Amino acid sequence: MKILFAVCGIGLGHATRSHAIINQLNKFKNVDLKVTSYRASYNYFKKVGIPSEDIGGFDYKDRQFTFSALYNIFDFLKSPGKLKSYQTFDKVFNSFKPDIIFSDNDPYAFFYAYKNKIPNYTLTNLFTTSNNFYKLPKEFVTKDIMLQKFSIDRLLSTILKMGDKIYNPTFEQTLKYSEKLKYTDVIVRQKPEELPSESKIREELSIDKDFYYVHVGGSDIERYLFYILKKILLSYKDKFFIVSSNYAYQEKTKYSNMVVYPFIENPLPYVKSCKGIICPAGHSGISEAIVFKKPSLVIPVRNHIEQLINAILLEKYGLGQSCFLGNKNIADTLKEAITSFFNNEDKIKTNLKLSKINGNGAEQIAKDIISSI
Repeated sequence: MKILFAVCGIGLGHATRSHAIINQLNKFKNVDLKVTSYRASYNYFKKVGIPSEDIGGFDYKDRQFTFSALYNIFDFLKSPGKLKSYQTFDKVFNSFKPDIIFSDNDPYAFFYAYKNKIPNYTLTNLFTTSNNFYKLPKEFVTKDIMLQKFSIDRLLSTILKMGDKIYNPTFEQTLKYSEKLKYTDVIVRQKPEELPSESKIREELSIDKDFYYVHVGGSDIERYLFYILKKILLSYKDKFFIVSSNYAYQEKTKYSNMVVYPFIENPLPYVKSCKGIICPAGHSGISEAIVFKKPSLVIPVRNHIEQLINAILLEKYGLGQSCFLGNKNIADTLKEAITSFFNNEDKIKTNLKLSKINGNGAEQIAKDIISSI
């Protein structure tokens, strides 16, 4: 069976979770896989040794940690690369001749599969986003958020109508409302038990003290967060931080209580051996923190509907803490949230120990794909 994976290139979350599913599918015989991607996902697959065809694509533009649906829609529509991306995907398809197209939020693949009557499997967590929209506080529901909600609902309606199978990883219990739609456990690249012990990891990484792992995401829009966080974290003299800066820095740099790396491609050893995590509110980052039982402070991109709802759900279940950046002074808001997080770590850790989320989503999806043959 030939499966063509088409992976969204905005940030790294799509690439890492698709990688986990690919690893599970490779355990089965007679499965031939090919990957298309772009930008961050293409670079990720290249570094982990998975051949991938670069079909080109766009990223969210840097607007100081604030998302604008209207701005990005216009940017996408005026982009000259859309036709080229579709044509490149067409060449890959005709060369590989897949039996199934598996799309992780890649619109080209989804519509191409439907047009060519190829079974189309979709991976998305936007059903969770749509289902929980009503939980957004009124002050978050801007015109742009309403545009995002409208766009997401139209997309999900299309996926339900035109798709063959849909997988929605989630850390909450959600009712199934379509035979096509399956809610799964969250997806992580590796389980905690698949890595060495915390003490062994710290020895290998030459870390001799408790530390917090800080990463600022993999998209352009998230890099802005680093510049604000750095100054604040330096003020906590009794804490130690290891930071993945999304290439805000070009070389490893040491400070009195912090080590900054350009980018940490495989953060899981740091996730397992750290005391806590500070990061944006992307689904993959939150999933890894929960599965590895690490308290996390998540900072959703302003005006980004998915990250806002991820952060709300994380707090609802007591599995982490969230910092919502409004129109007030961002540095003051972050400082207050970080101090509160340090004070609440033990309570969050207790809740995480009771959590039954174990990160089996990739296995569940791979088995379902194989059983559908």
